[in-house]
Amino acid sequence: MTVSKFSFKKYQPLCLRLWHWSNFVVILALLATVLIRKTFLSWRINSVLIEEKLGAAGIQITPGLAKEIAVAIRNPLWEWHIYLGYILSALLLARVLIALFIERQFPSVSAIKSALGIKRIPIQERGEALHFAFVKIGYAVFYIVTMLMVVTGILMTFKTEIGLSSDFGGTIKSIHEFMMWFFVVFIAGHIIGIVIAENCKDQGIISDMIHGGKSED
Repeated sequence: MTVSKFSFKKYQPLCLRLWHWSNFVVILALLATVLIRKTFLSWRINSVLIEEKLGAAGIQITPGLAKEIAVAIRNPLWEWHIYLGYILSALLLARVLIALFIERQFPSVSAIKSALGIKRIPIQERGEALHFAFVKIGYAVFYIVTMLMVVTGILMTFKTEIGLSSDFGGTIKSIHEFMMWFFVVFIAGHIIGIVIAENCKDQGIISDMIHGGKSED
């Protein structure tokens, strides 16, 4: 069976497979810390609950103190978010090193160039080529957004040490939180795309990312 030059099935070196699954777990864990922080450990919800429960027990506290308690309960989760952010930073650096020394090209660059040379591609292959290029561009955007998430996260973590103003710090936080939704959409789209690929022309693409697939040598 001939594999199309626009197929996503290709040999995946061990370092890239380890990076892929590590990155997947870390990003899911980061999103989980945000989701838990915004729901089960929301200080707005829990501060009211603390006030009510203590009030029912005959202990009266101010809303401010209830908020402090709720925030203190949530803080360990925020610390985990920061630690996971450091790991994501290291994984991003590792991806650059893999691109430079293993793949010898930055992710998606050559694939996008070849696929976008649409005039040199037979008409019957152009739809497949554009789809291939679109997906690869999505991967490139993923790396760019990851880099921005890492940078804004570091700025937020060390805002006091580097002397960021409260206004600029608030802007950085808003950008950081907004970009989180890109990962939600990307992960959902990535999973849907893989399911479609597995049931169409790229059967075995998931197992290839586990055992490496057929070597190109």
